[in-house]
Amino acid sequence: MKKLNLLYLVVLSALISLTATSDLFAQCKEKKAITKTCKPQMKPFHYDGMAYNDIQFDEKPKVIDVEFTAFAGEKYKLLFCKSNFKENVVIKIYDKNKRNKNRKIVYDSSTVETNIWGFEPPRSGNYFIEYEVPVSSTGVKKNECMVLLIGYK
Repeated sequence: MKKLNLLYLVVLSALISLTATSDLFAQCKEKKAITKTCKPQMKPFHYDGMAYNDIQFDEKPKVIDVEFTAFAGEKYKLLFCKSNFKENVVIKIYDKNKRNKNRKIVYDSSTVETNIWGFEPPRSGNYFIEYEVPVSSTGVKKNECMVLLIGYK
């Protein structure tokens, strides 16, 4: 199981690095503090790893796409945790990719006002996560952080 978990973390990290539209050379300086704050919300799942995105707020809204694979025989919990930015980043999770006309939304964070969002994939398969990043609330370009914690049972 650990080998499979390591494999999906490597794949997830690669996908996040390749698909993020934010500055790939920026670093999320708050990722350790955010992870420490969010980790207790993972229970009763066991924390297995994390991935992060540097979110760049500027004059244009954007969408950052990430893919997550839930393997058969495992139960997962994904926690999305943000640094202390005021902008409302909406997280939407779909059952199919953008090119599929029949895709359905399985999670939408716009209905919850919090700094931590949780999602438990109902079945194995691929999930397509979209971070909808609005314009900067101050009009000034800035980088913030979104951390994705992964847990299993």
